[in-house]
Amino acid sequence: MNSKIGIMDIGSNSIRLVIYEMTETGAYRIVQECKEAARLSEKVGANGRMEREAIRSIAPLLRQFMAVCHMHGVVRMRAAATAAIRNATNSDEIVKWIAEETNLTLEILSGEQEGYAGFLGVVNTMNVSDGIIIDIGGGSTEITLFRDRKRLHTVSFPFGAVNMNWRFGREVKNGEWSPQQIEEMESFVRSSLQNHDWIFSNPDLPFIGLGGTLRTLAKINQKRQDYSLPVTHHYEMTIEDVDYFYGSLPHLPYEKRKKTAGLSKDRADIIVPGLIILKTIFEAAQGSAYLVSGAGLRDGLFHELVNAEQPVVANPLITSIRNILSFAVPVSEAHVKRVNEYAVRLYDTLASGTSAAMDKRLLLTAATLYKTGAALNYYHFRQNSVFWILHAGIGGLSHRETVLAALIADYHPKNRTPRLLRTHADILEPSDEERVHRLGSLLQLAIGMDRSESGMITSINPTTGDDALHLRLESKSEPILEQRELESVAKDFQKAWNLTLSWSILPSSNF
Repeated sequence: MNSKIGIMDIGSNSIRLVIYEMTETGAYRIVQECKEAARLSEKVGANGRMEREAIRSIAPLLRQFMAVCHMHGVVRMRAAATAAIRNATNSDEIVKWIAEETNLTLEILSGEQEGYAGFLGVVNTMNVSDGIIIDIGGGSTEITLFRDRKRLHTVSFPFGAVNMNWRFGREVKNGEWSPQQIEEMESFVRSSLQNHDWIFSNPDLPFIGLGGTLRTLAKINQKRQDYSLPVTHHYEMTIEDVDYFYGSLPHLPYEKRKKTAGLSKDRADIIVPGLIILKTIFEAAQGSAYLVSGAGLRDGLFHELVNAEQPVVANPLITSIRNILSFAVPVSEAHVKRVNEYAVRLYDTLASGTSAAMDKRLLLTAATLYKTGAALNYYHFRQNSVFWILHAGIGGLSHRETVLAALIADYHPKNRTPRLLRTHADILEPSDEERVHRLGSLLQLAIGMDRSESGMITSINPTTGDDALHLRLESKSEPILEQRELESVAKDFQKAWNLTLSWSILPSSNF
Protein backbone atom coordinates (compact mmCIF):
# COMPACT_ATOMS: atom_id res chain seq x y z
CA MET A 1 0.00 0.00 0.00
CA ASN A 2 1.31 3.46 -0.90
CA SER A 3 2.11 5.92 1.89
CA LYS A 4 2.15 9.72 2.04
CA ILE A 5 5.06 11.75 3.38
CA GLY A 6 4.97 15.46 4.16
CA ILE A 7 7.92 17.85 4.04
CA MET A 8 7.43 21.38 5.37
CA ASP A 9 10.08 24.04 4.79
CA ILE A 10 9.76 27.17 6.93
CA GLY A 11 12.12 29.46 5.08
CA SER A 12 13.13 33.06 5.41
CA ASN A 13 11.09 34.20 2.42
CA SER A 14 8.33 31.61 2.09
CA ILE A 15 6.78 28.58 3.77
CA ARG A 16 6.19 25.49 1.65
CA LEU A 17 4.58 22.12 2.06
CA VAL A 18 5.25 19.21 -0.30
CA ILE A 19 3.44 15.88 -0.04
CA TYR A 20 4.98 12.81 -1.62
CA GLU A 21 3.28 9.54 -2.43
CA MET A 22 5.62 6.56 -2.06
CA THR A 23 5.18 2.95 -3.10
CA GLU A 24 6.39 -0.07 -1.15
CA THR A 25 9.21 -0.45 -3.69
CA GLY A 26 10.50 3.09 -3.05
CA ALA A 27 9.12 4.88 -6.10
CA TYR A 28 7.72 8.33 -5.34
CA ARG A 29 5.97 11.31 -6.82
CA ILE A 30 4.72 14.70 -5.61
CA VAL A 31 0.95 14.85 -5.19
CA GLN A 32 0.56 18.28 -3.55
CA GLU A 33 2.54 21.45 -3.03
CA CYS A 34 1.48 24.59 -1.16
CA LYS A 35 3.42 27.81 -0.85
CA GLU A 36 2.88 31.13 0.86
CA ALA A 37 5.19 34.13 1.15
CA ALA A 38 5.99 34.94 4.80
CA ARG A 39 9.15 37.11 4.76
CA LEU A 40 10.19 35.85 8.21
CA SER A 41 13.57 37.55 7.81
CA GLU A 42 11.77 40.88 8.05
CA LYS A 43 10.17 39.84 11.37
CA VAL A 44 13.48 39.69 13.23
CA GLY A 45 13.98 42.77 15.39
CA ALA A 46 17.10 44.87 15.79
CA ASN A 47 17.93 42.84 18.90
CA GLY A 48 17.97 39.65 16.83
CA ARG A 49 14.77 38.29 18.35
CA MET A 50 11.62 37.11 16.65
CA GLU A 51 8.67 37.89 18.89
CA ARG A 52 5.68 35.65 19.55
CA GLU A 53 3.39 37.95 17.57
CA ALA A 54 5.39 37.06 14.45
CA ILE A 55 4.81 33.37 15.16
CA ARG A 56 1.11 33.98 15.72
CA SER A 57 0.96 35.61 12.27
CA ILE A 58 2.10 32.39 10.55
CA ALA A 59 0.34 29.94 12.88
CA PRO A 60 -2.92 29.86 10.85
CA LEU A 61 -0.95 28.95 7.72
CA LEU A 62 0.94 26.18 9.52
CA ARG A 63 -2.31 24.79 10.91
CA GLN A 64 -3.83 24.79 7.43
CA PHE A 65 -0.78 23.00 6.04
CA MET A 66 -1.22 20.36 8.75
CA ALA A 67 -4.89 20.05 7.79
CA VAL A 68 -3.80 19.41 4.18
CA CYS A 69 -1.48 16.67 5.44
CA HIS A 70 -4.34 15.12 7.42
CA MET A 71 -6.62 15.20 4.37
CA HIS A 72 -3.98 13.39 2.30
CA GLY A 73 -3.38 10.80 5.01
CA VAL A 74 0.25 11.73 5.62
CA VAL A 75 1.88 9.10 7.85
CA ARG A 76 5.34 10.64 8.19
CA MET A 77 6.09 14.32 8.53
CA ARG A 78 9.27 16.38 8.64
CA ALA A 79 9.14 20.13 9.31
CA ALA A 80 12.35 22.11 9.11
CA ALA A 81 13.26 25.76 9.62
CA THR A 82 16.16 27.55 7.98
CA ALA A 83 17.97 30.85 8.38
CA ALA A 84 15.34 33.24 9.73
CA ILE A 85 14.61 31.08 12.76
CA ARG A 86 18.11 29.57 12.94
CA ASN A 87 19.76 32.98 13.21
CA ALA A 88 17.26 34.44 15.68
CA THR A 89 18.72 34.80 19.15
CA ASN A 90 15.66 33.09 20.63
CA SER A 91 15.41 30.17 18.21
CA ASP A 92 14.67 27.61 20.94
CA GLU A 93 11.85 29.79 22.18
CA ILE A 94 10.42 30.04 18.67
CA VAL A 95 10.34 26.24 18.33
CA LYS A 96 8.42 26.07 21.61
CA TRP A 97 5.93 28.75 20.51
CA ILE A 98 5.27 26.99 17.20
CA ALA A 99 4.59 23.72 19.06
CA GLU A 100 2.17 25.51 21.41
CA GLU A 101 0.36 27.31 18.59
CA THR A 102 0.18 24.46 16.08
CA ASN A 103 1.30 21.14 17.68
CA LEU A 104 4.00 21.05 15.00
CA THR A 105 7.38 19.58 15.92
CA LEU A 106 10.00 21.73 14.22
CA GLU A 107 13.67 21.03 13.65
CA ILE A 108 16.12 23.84 12.98
CA LEU A 109 18.60 23.01 10.26
CA SER A 110 22.18 24.17 10.60
CA GLY A 111 23.73 25.84 7.59
CA GLU A 112 25.69 22.64 6.96
CA GLN A 113 22.51 20.54 7.06
CA GLU A 114 20.71 22.94 4.75
CA GLY A 115 23.56 22.81 2.25
CA TYR A 116 23.67 19.02 2.36
CA ALA A 117 19.92 18.71 1.74
CA GLY A 118 20.26 21.01 -1.28
CA PHE A 119 23.15 18.88 -2.55
CA LEU A 120 20.96 15.75 -2.33
CA GLY A 121 18.23 17.48 -4.30
CA VAL A 122 20.71 18.26 -7.09
CA VAL A 123 22.68 15.01 -7.41
CA ASN A 124 19.52 12.90 -7.23
CA THR A 125 17.88 14.69 -10.17
CA MET A 126 20.69 15.93 -12.44
CA ASN A 127 23.38 14.26 -14.53
CA VAL A 128 26.15 16.51 -13.21
CA SER A 129 29.26 15.01 -11.59
CA ASP A 130 31.09 18.21 -10.61
CA GLY A 131 29.82 21.65 -9.72
CA ILE A 132 29.16 24.40 -7.23
CA ILE A 133 25.65 24.63 -5.78
CA ILE A 134 24.39 28.03 -4.69
CA ASP A 135 21.17 28.24 -2.70
CA ILE A 136 20.10 31.86 -2.24
CA GLY A 137 17.30 31.95 0.30
CA GLY A 138 15.65 34.85 2.02
CA GLY A 139 18.00 34.94 5.00
CA SER A 140 21.01 32.83 4.07
CA THR A 141 23.10 31.64 1.15
CA GLU A 142 24.62 28.17 1.05
CA ILE A 143 27.50 27.28 -1.26
CA THR A 144 28.48 23.64 -1.78
CA LEU A 145 31.32 22.18 -3.82
CA PHE A 146 30.94 18.62 -5.11
CA ARG A 147 33.02 16.38 -7.35
CA ASP A 148 32.24 12.88 -8.61
CA ARG A 149 28.78 13.36 -7.04
CA LYS A 150 30.37 13.64 -3.59
CA ARG A 151 30.04 16.73 -1.41
CA LEU A 152 33.40 18.21 -0.44
CA HIS A 153 32.64 21.59 1.18
CA THR A 154 29.63 23.55 2.35
CA VAL A 155 29.47 27.03 3.82
CA SER A 156 26.40 28.98 4.91
CA PHE A 157 26.42 32.78 4.94
CA PRO A 158 23.84 34.67 7.04
CA PHE A 159 22.67 36.81 4.15
CA GLY A 160 20.02 36.23 1.52
CA ALA A 161 17.73 38.10 -0.85
CA VAL A 162 15.34 39.37 1.84
CA ASN A 163 17.69 40.56 4.58
CA MET A 164 20.14 41.99 2.01
CA ASN A 165 17.29 43.91 0.44
CA TRP A 166 16.50 45.34 3.88
CA ARG A 167 20.17 46.13 4.54
CA PHE A 168 21.25 47.62 1.20
CA GLY A 169 18.00 48.42 -0.57
CA ARG A 170 16.12 50.41 2.08
CA GLU A 171 17.09 53.73 0.55
CA VAL A 172 16.58 52.66 -3.06
CA LYS A 173 14.33 55.23 -4.74
CA ASN A 174 11.44 53.88 -6.80
CA GLY A 175 13.18 50.50 -6.90
CA GLU A 176 16.13 51.78 -8.95
CA TRP A 177 19.50 50.75 -7.51
CA SER A 178 22.38 53.18 -7.97
CA PRO A 179 25.86 51.98 -9.02
CA GLN A 180 27.10 52.90 -5.54
CA GLN A 181 24.47 50.77 -3.80
CA ILE A 182 25.28 47.82 -6.03
CA GLU A 183 29.00 48.21 -5.42
CA GLU A 184 28.51 48.38 -1.65
CA MET A 185 26.60 45.12 -1.67
CA GLU A 186 29.09 43.44 -4.02
CA SER A 187 31.93 44.48 -1.72
CA PHE A 188 30.14 43.06 1.31
CA VAL A 189 29.55 39.72 -0.42
CA ARG A 190 33.15 39.48 -1.68
CA SER A 191 34.57 40.20 1.76
CA SER A 192 32.40 37.43 3.24
CA LEU A 193 34.05 34.86 0.97
CA GLN A 194 37.64 35.57 1.94
CA ASN A 195 38.11 32.84 4.55
CA HIS A 196 36.95 30.06 2.23
CA ASP A 197 39.78 29.38 -0.20
CA TRP A 198 38.05 26.43 -1.88
CA ILE A 199 35.53 28.83 -3.44
CA PHE A 200 38.37 30.50 -5.37
CA SER A 201 40.41 27.36 -6.18
CA ASN A 202 37.85 25.41 -8.23
CA PRO A 203 37.29 27.44 -11.41
CA ASP A 204 35.37 26.51 -14.57
CA LEU A 205 32.63 24.58 -12.81
CA PRO A 206 28.90 25.04 -13.51
CA PHE A 207 26.96 26.98 -10.90
CA ILE A 208 23.79 25.10 -10.02
CA GLY A 209 21.22 27.43 -8.54
CA LEU A 210 18.54 26.51 -6.02
CA GLY A 211 15.84 28.77 -4.70
CA GLY A 212 13.84 31.54 -6.27
CA THR A 213 16.54 33.86 -7.62
CA LEU A 214 18.02 31.73 -10.39
CA ARG A 215 14.72 29.97 -11.07
CA THR A 216 13.07 33.35 -11.60
CA LEU A 217 15.88 34.55 -13.84
CA ALA A 218 15.41 31.37 -15.88
CA LYS A 219 11.70 32.07 -16.32
CA ILE A 220 12.40 35.65 -17.40
CA ASN A 221 15.09 34.49 -19.82
CA GLN A 222 12.81 31.87 -21.34
CA LYS A 223 10.13 34.48 -21.90
CA ARG A 224 12.66 36.91 -23.37
CA GLN A 225 13.98 34.32 -25.82
CA ASP A 226 10.61 32.67 -26.56
CA TYR A 227 12.18 29.41 -25.42
CA SER A 228 10.41 26.31 -26.75
CA LEU A 229 10.49 24.21 -23.55
CA PRO A 230 9.14 26.17 -20.56
CA VAL A 231 10.70 23.91 -17.92
CA THR A 232 13.18 25.35 -15.42
CA HIS A 233 14.79 22.16 -14.09
CA HIS A 234 18.16 21.67 -15.82
CA TYR A 235 17.74 24.90 -17.79
CA GLU A 236 21.08 26.49 -18.62
CA MET A 237 21.92 30.17 -18.84
CA THR A 238 25.12 31.65 -20.16
CA ILE A 239 27.29 34.30 -18.55
CA GLU A 240 25.93 36.74 -21.14
CA ASP A 241 22.33 35.98 -20.15
CA VAL A 242 22.91 36.84 -16.49
CA ASP A 243 25.04 39.86 -17.41
CA TYR A 244 22.08 41.16 -19.42
CA PHE A 245 19.83 41.02 -16.37
CA TYR A 246 22.55 42.55 -14.21
CA GLY A 247 22.66 45.52 -16.52
CA SER A 248 18.89 45.96 -16.68
CA LEU A 249 16.83 44.72 -13.71
CA PRO A 250 18.47 46.82 -10.93
CA HIS A 251 17.88 50.00 -12.91
CA LEU A 252 14.19 49.50 -13.64
CA PRO A 253 11.62 51.40 -11.54
CA TYR A 254 9.85 49.01 -9.19
CA GLU A 255 6.48 49.38 -10.92
CA LYS A 256 8.01 48.62 -14.31
CA ARG A 257 10.05 45.71 -12.96
CA LYS A 258 6.86 44.12 -11.60
CA LYS A 259 5.59 43.87 -15.18
CA THR A 260 8.60 41.88 -16.40
CA ALA A 261 7.35 38.68 -18.04
CA GLY A 262 8.28 35.69 -15.89
CA LEU A 263 8.82 37.72 -12.69
CA SER A 264 6.23 37.26 -9.94
CA LYS A 265 5.15 40.43 -8.17
CA ASP A 266 6.11 39.16 -4.72
CA ARG A 267 9.72 38.78 -5.91
CA ALA A 268 10.05 42.05 -7.82
CA ASP A 269 11.91 43.75 -4.96
CA ILE A 270 14.19 40.92 -3.82
CA ILE A 271 15.23 39.74 -7.29
CA VAL A 272 17.88 42.48 -7.40
CA PRO A 273 19.77 41.61 -4.19
CA GLY A 274 19.47 37.93 -5.11
CA LEU A 275 20.97 38.70 -8.51
CA ILE A 276 23.82 40.67 -6.94
CA ILE A 277 24.64 37.78 -4.58
CA LEU A 278 24.55 35.29 -7.44
CA LYS A 279 26.75 37.18 -9.88
CA THR A 280 29.28 38.31 -7.27
CA ILE A 281 29.90 34.78 -6.01
CA PHE A 282 29.86 33.34 -9.54
CA GLU A 283 32.59 35.76 -10.63
CA ALA A 284 34.66 35.12 -7.49
CA ALA A 285 34.51 31.38 -8.13
CA GLN A 286 35.07 31.81 -11.91
CA GLY A 287 32.06 29.67 -12.79
CA SER A 288 31.49 28.41 -16.32
CA ALA A 289 27.69 28.56 -16.70
CA TYR A 290 24.46 28.76 -14.73
CA LEU A 291 22.25 25.68 -14.33
CA VAL A 292 18.87 25.68 -12.62
CA SER A 293 17.78 22.86 -10.35
CA GLY A 294 14.06 22.51 -9.74
CA ALA A 295 14.88 20.13 -6.89
CA GLY A 296 16.55 21.29 -3.70
CA LEU A 297 16.08 21.51 0.03
CA ARG A 298 12.69 19.80 0.34
CA ASP A 299 13.71 16.98 -1.98
CA GLY A 300 16.88 16.47 0.04
CA LEU A 301 14.93 16.39 3.31
CA PHE A 302 12.66 13.76 1.76
CA HIS A 303 15.58 11.54 0.71
CA GLU A 304 17.18 11.84 4.14
CA LEU A 305 13.90 10.85 5.80
CA VAL A 306 13.10 7.79 3.68
CA ASN A 307 16.63 6.52 3.01
CA ALA A 308 18.88 7.82 5.75
CA GLU A 309 21.65 5.25 5.18
CA GLN A 310 22.02 5.93 1.44
CA PRO A 311 20.22 9.14 0.44
CA VAL A 312 22.20 9.57 -2.82
CA VAL A 313 20.55 7.60 -5.65
CA ALA A 314 22.80 5.55 -7.90
CA ASN A 315 21.41 6.86 -11.18
CA PRO A 316 19.07 9.88 -11.42
CA LEU A 317 17.72 8.89 -14.85
CA ILE A 318 16.85 5.32 -13.89
CA THR A 319 15.29 6.52 -10.63
CA SER A 320 13.18 9.07 -12.50
CA ILE A 321 12.00 6.51 -15.07
CA ARG A 322 11.13 4.05 -12.31
CA ASN A 323 9.08 6.73 -10.56
CA ILE A 324 7.10 7.44 -13.74
CA LEU A 325 6.43 3.79 -14.56
CA SER A 326 5.35 2.98 -11.00
CA PHE A 327 2.25 5.18 -11.01
CA ALA A 328 -0.67 4.04 -13.18
CA VAL A 329 1.20 3.81 -16.49
CA PRO A 330 -0.35 0.96 -18.53
CA VAL A 331 2.83 -0.55 -19.89
CA SER A 332 4.51 -3.89 -19.31
CA GLU A 333 7.90 -3.44 -17.65
CA ALA A 334 9.04 -6.71 -19.24
CA HIS A 335 8.11 -5.34 -22.67
CA VAL A 336 9.94 -2.01 -22.36
CA LYS A 337 12.95 -3.81 -20.89
CA ARG A 338 13.06 -6.06 -23.96
CA VAL A 339 12.67 -3.06 -26.27
CA ASN A 340 15.59 -1.27 -24.62
CA GLU A 341 17.75 -4.41 -24.75
CA TYR A 342 16.97 -4.89 -28.45
CA ALA A 343 17.66 -1.22 -29.19
CA VAL A 344 21.02 -1.29 -27.43
CA ARG A 345 21.96 -4.54 -29.16
CA LEU A 346 21.18 -2.99 -32.54
CA TYR A 347 23.03 0.21 -31.65
CA ASP A 348 26.16 -1.69 -30.63
CA THR A 349 26.06 -3.50 -33.97
CA LEU A 350 25.57 -0.37 -36.05
CA ALA A 351 27.32 2.49 -34.26
CA SER A 352 30.15 3.49 -31.96
CA GLY A 353 31.98 6.62 -30.98
CA THR A 354 32.13 9.37 -28.41
CA SER A 355 28.36 9.93 -28.33
CA ALA A 356 27.52 6.32 -27.47
CA ALA A 357 26.86 6.99 -23.77
CA MET A 358 24.46 9.82 -24.56
CA ASP A 359 22.73 7.85 -27.32
CA LYS A 360 22.13 4.93 -24.97
CA ARG A 361 20.64 7.25 -22.35
CA LEU A 362 18.29 8.56 -25.01
CA LEU A 363 17.34 5.04 -26.10
CA LEU A 364 16.74 3.99 -22.49
CA THR A 365 14.44 6.95 -21.91
CA ALA A 366 12.55 6.63 -25.18
CA ALA A 367 12.25 2.85 -24.99
CA THR A 368 10.87 2.79 -21.47
CA LEU A 369 8.60 5.82 -21.75
CA TYR A 370 7.35 5.65 -25.34
CA LYS A 371 4.00 4.25 -24.22
CA THR A 372 3.36 6.33 -21.08
CA GLY A 373 0.83 8.45 -22.98
CA ALA A 374 -1.54 5.48 -23.01
CA ALA A 375 -2.45 6.49 -19.46
CA LEU A 376 -4.39 9.35 -21.07
CA ASN A 377 -5.58 7.79 -24.32
CA TYR A 378 -4.31 4.61 -25.94
CA TYR A 379 -5.16 5.61 -29.49
CA HIS A 380 -3.02 8.76 -29.30
CA PHE A 381 -0.42 7.48 -26.86
CA ARG A 382 2.62 8.50 -28.88
CA GLN A 383 1.66 12.17 -29.05
CA ASN A 384 0.70 12.09 -25.37
CA SER A 385 4.02 10.46 -24.52
CA VAL A 386 5.85 13.35 -26.18
CA PHE A 387 4.17 15.81 -23.84
CA TRP A 388 4.83 13.54 -20.87
CA ILE A 389 8.55 13.23 -21.63
CA LEU A 390 8.95 16.94 -22.36
CA HIS A 391 7.19 18.15 -19.22
CA ALA A 392 7.70 15.41 -16.60
CA GLY A 393 11.00 16.89 -15.46
CA ILE A 394 12.93 13.66 -16.01
CA GLY A 395 15.95 13.56 -13.74
CA GLY A 396 19.35 13.12 -15.33
CA LEU A 397 18.52 14.68 -18.71
CA SER A 398 19.47 18.09 -20.04
CA HIS A 399 16.84 20.02 -21.99
CA ARG A 400 18.46 18.99 -25.27
CA GLU A 401 18.44 15.32 -24.22
CA THR A 402 14.82 15.62 -23.09
CA VAL A 403 13.73 16.94 -26.48
CA LEU A 404 15.73 14.27 -28.29
CA ALA A 405 14.23 11.49 -26.16
CA ALA A 406 10.71 12.75 -26.93
CA LEU A 407 11.44 12.89 -30.66
CA ILE A 408 12.90 9.38 -30.66
CA ALA A 409 9.96 7.97 -28.68
CA ASP A 410 7.47 9.41 -31.18
CA TYR A 411 9.42 8.85 -34.36
CA HIS A 412 7.20 9.70 -37.33
CA PRO A 413 9.54 10.91 -40.10
CA LYS A 414 6.93 12.15 -42.59
CA ASN A 415 4.91 14.36 -40.26
CA ARG A 416 5.37 14.87 -36.54
CA THR A 417 9.14 14.47 -36.37
CA PRO A 418 9.98 17.29 -38.86
CA ARG A 419 7.48 19.56 -37.10
CA LEU A 420 8.95 18.90 -33.65
CA LEU A 421 12.47 19.38 -34.97
CA ARG A 422 11.47 22.84 -36.20
CA THR A 423 9.65 23.67 -32.96
CA HIS A 424 12.70 22.93 -30.82
CA ALA A 425 15.41 24.17 -33.18
CA ASP A 426 16.46 26.67 -30.48
CA ILE A 427 17.49 23.78 -28.20
CA LEU A 428 18.85 21.22 -30.65
CA GLU A 429 22.16 21.14 -32.51
CA PRO A 430 22.50 20.74 -36.31
CA SER A 431 23.68 17.13 -35.97
CA ASP A 432 20.63 16.17 -33.94
CA GLU A 433 18.34 15.74 -36.94
CA GLU A 434 20.39 12.79 -38.18
CA ARG A 435 20.59 11.44 -34.61
CA VAL A 436 16.79 11.53 -34.28
CA HIS A 437 16.27 9.70 -37.57
CA ARG A 438 18.82 7.04 -36.76
CA LEU A 439 17.82 6.39 -33.15
CA GLY A 440 14.11 6.85 -33.84
CA SER A 441 14.07 4.30 -36.65
CA LEU A 442 16.21 1.95 -34.58
CA LEU A 443 13.77 2.18 -31.67
CA GLN A 444 10.81 1.49 -33.95
CA LEU A 445 12.62 -1.60 -35.16
CA ALA A 446 13.20 -2.72 -31.56
CA ILE A 447 9.53 -2.12 -30.69
CA GLY A 448 8.51 -4.09 -33.79
CA MET A 449 10.40 -7.15 -32.60
CA ASP A 450 8.11 -7.30 -29.56
CA ARG A 451 4.94 -5.91 -31.16
CA SER A 452 2.72 -8.37 -29.28
CA GLU A 453 4.49 -7.45 -26.01
CA SER A 454 4.54 -11.18 -25.23
CA GLY A 455 8.21 -11.98 -25.68
CA MET A 456 7.37 -14.15 -28.70
CA ILE A 457 10.85 -13.52 -30.09
CA THR A 458 13.28 -14.96 -27.57
CA SER A 459 16.60 -13.81 -29.00
CA ILE A 460 18.01 -11.57 -31.70
CA ASN A 461 21.35 -11.78 -33.49
CA PRO A 462 22.03 -8.73 -35.70
CA THR A 463 24.89 -8.83 -38.22
CA THR A 464 26.06 -6.38 -40.87
CA GLY A 465 27.74 -6.80 -44.23
CA ASP A 466 27.44 -5.67 -47.84
CA ASP A 467 25.53 -2.50 -46.84
CA ALA A 468 22.87 -4.56 -45.10
CA LEU A 469 21.63 -5.44 -41.64
CA HIS A 470 20.36 -8.96 -41.14
CA LEU A 471 18.38 -10.04 -38.08
CA ARG A 472 18.52 -13.68 -37.09
CA LEU A 473 15.53 -14.09 -34.80
CA GLU A 474 14.49 -17.02 -32.65
CA SER A 475 10.79 -17.29 -31.83
CA LYS A 476 8.49 -19.48 -29.73
CA SER A 477 6.12 -19.78 -32.69
CA GLU A 478 5.30 -17.85 -35.84
CA PRO A 479 5.53 -14.13 -34.85
CA ILE A 480 2.82 -12.79 -37.15
CA LEU A 481 2.44 -9.37 -35.50
CA GLU A 482 6.20 -8.89 -35.23
CA GLN A 483 6.80 -9.72 -38.89
CA ARG A 484 4.10 -7.30 -40.00
CA GLU A 485 5.64 -4.53 -37.87
CA LEU A 486 9.13 -5.21 -39.22
CA GLU A 487 7.79 -4.84 -42.74
CA SER A 488 6.14 -1.55 -41.74
CA VAL A 489 9.27 0.06 -40.24
CA ALA A 490 11.87 -1.38 -42.63
CA LYS A 491 11.71 1.49 -45.13
CA ASP A 492 12.30 4.20 -42.52
CA PHE A 493 15.19 2.23 -41.04
CA GLN A 494 16.80 1.69 -44.44
CA LYS A 495 16.54 5.40 -45.25
CA ALA A 496 17.98 6.54 -41.91
CA TRP A 497 20.93 4.10 -41.86
CA ASN A 498 21.45 3.60 -45.62
CA LEU A 499 21.31 -0.14 -45.04
CA THR A 500 18.97 -2.72 -46.49
CA LEU A 501 17.14 -4.76 -43.87
CA SER A 502 16.40 -8.47 -43.86
CA TRP A 503 15.52 -11.08 -41.27
CA SER A 504 15.12 -14.77 -40.79
CA ILE A 505 13.12 -16.56 -38.13
CA LEU A 506 14.05 -19.85 -36.51
CA PRO A 507 12.33 -21.89 -33.82
CA SER A 508 13.57 -20.95 -30.39
CA SER A 509 16.06 -23.39 -28.95
CA ASN A 510 14.52 -22.77 -25.53
CA PHE A 511 11.12 -24.21 -26.52
